[in-house]
Amino acid sequence: MQQNNRSKLGVTICLIVLLTLVLGACGNAGNNTQTNKESGINNSSEQSKTVAMREYTDAAGNKISIPVYPQRVVTTQYLDAMLALGVKPVGVGSHLLEGEYLKGKIDGVADIGNPTNVEKVLELQPNLIITTEYTTPEVKEQLEKIAPTVVVSFGDGDVFEQLRDVAAVLGKDKEAEQWIASFNKKAEEGRKKLAGKFKKDETVTIYMAYDKNVLRVYGARNVGHVIYRSLELNPPEYIRQKLAKDPRFNYVYDVISMEKLPELSGDRIIMLVYDEASKDGMLREIEQSALWRNLPAVKNHKVYFIKADPWFTYSPLAIDQSLDEAIKMFSDDPK
Repeated sequence: MQQNNRSKLGVTICLIVLLTLVLGACGNAGNNTQTNKESGINNSSEQSKTVAMREYTDAAGNKISIPVYPQRVVTTQYLDAMLALGVKPVGVGSHLLEGEYLKGKIDGVADIGNPTNVEKVLELQPNLIITTEYTTPEVKEQLEKIAPTVVVSFGDGDVFEQLRDVAAVLGKDKEAEQWIASFNKKAEEGRKKLAGKFKKDETVTIYMAYDKNVLRVYGARNVGHVIYRSLELNPPEYIRQKLAKDPRFNYVYDVISMEKLPELSGDRIIMLVYDEASKDGMLREIEQSALWRNLPAVKNHKVYFIKADPWFTYSPLAIDQSLDEAIKMFSDDPK
């Protein structure tokens, strides 16, 4: 009898142990399933950040699906704007890499040529390309096969609008507004520093000597942005009338003859000398002429000579350095 009881007890214990093991295994399987599900959710979330897309309408009116978080961006024009927004492109046009004012900021940025070398762009494996309205249809069509290609207008609107448009593509609107506010604050401080340096109605004319025989007079875009807009100095009447009809600052310059110098020259003159060839060519011809030597600004030693770098470039970091140089230039006597 006792032996039977012991046998029943043994069987019962075995069943309990077996049941415990089975339940434990089910519990672990459930935990593993839950862990895998959670892991799957996290991985999916991380992956969605790299592949998430949104629709964007560019300057050409094209609706394009672009990355929400672009990681590898190539641009044919907007290196400077991207750097101002805290984004370094993987590749840019050759002409954008020449500025000394960008020294130390463009290490590792690849040269995609100018005109654009499509094969070099392909090698960089971008997931977004930003170009301008000046890219030929043939090249643009090839770029579109590599990555979503967005047109940001360079010729319509000023440097601030360009910056905002690039920021809209990159999802950096806040950074753009912060940069513009900081620049405008610096300009305001510059105007206060230069207060008293200029008479109320004193005018400033901006010329550029280029190559052997090209003379330009500038408006409030490019080299004129800092002078006429940031520092709010007075242009000569000819330029003032041009600007009155140009609220979007699309007017850049006019090519003029030396015979126009007496009519267009203000109380002060800024002369941009594009390069050494321009110095030996157009500038030398100007300085040897009686028309130039008889200008009031020349006689009163109020002529300022500036270089193409950074003045000639119309982009955020270039005008920022140009503003620094202008404030210093007008604080001292002309050389």
